[in-house]
Amino acid sequence: MMTRHRASSPSRIYRRAAVLAAVCLIATGTGCGEKAPPAATADAIDACTLLTRADVDAVLGITVGDPQARQNGTGEFWLSTCNYSAETTHGILAASLLLKPHHVADGPMKAYSDYESGLIAELGKDVALTPVDGIGERAGWQDFGTPIGQLAVFRGPYQLILTASATAGADQLTNAKTLAGTVLQRLQAQE
Repeated sequence: MMTRHRASSPSRIYRRAAVLAAVCLIATGTGCGEKAPPAATADAIDACTLLTRADVDAVLGITVGDPQARQNGTGEFWLSTCNYSAETTHGILAASLLLKPHHVADGPMKAYSDYESGLIAELGKDVALTPVDGIGERAGWQDFGTPIGQLAVFRGPYQLILTASATAGADQLTNAKTLAGTVLQRLQAQE
């Protein structure tokens, strides 16, 4: 039996994604005026070069529209997002990537710990990450109990946040992990 999801407008989904991105910035401190030196150079990368429309089409099993992309910041302090969505008879299906440097000199493991601590401090212990093995150097899943959970991945000097709708054949985490594998391969090729 297929679960019927409440239809959401694309702007509502992107607002939710923007809130999650804001939480990411707050939790890591880089959006609050603290500028820690990065562990390694993290050149600015357009998130849509790592997460393509074809990738999302294949995982969600539908044809999504053109990406809504945004690049903010300059130099060492930048953020890039790429969002795809499509309206279906059961609501909106979407996938997104947020990419930024984590700016933690001690590396991805410490960046993950700092990120999780910041989330808990801001939103409470219910948002603690569930560790996900085999993706990046450290990864964790956040299930907010909504149609948009997020997979936080730390690799080298980068932090990635991936979201993907559940489909008839896979849940949100499975779809986000599939996209993360492709994104990380492309990221490694660009380094």
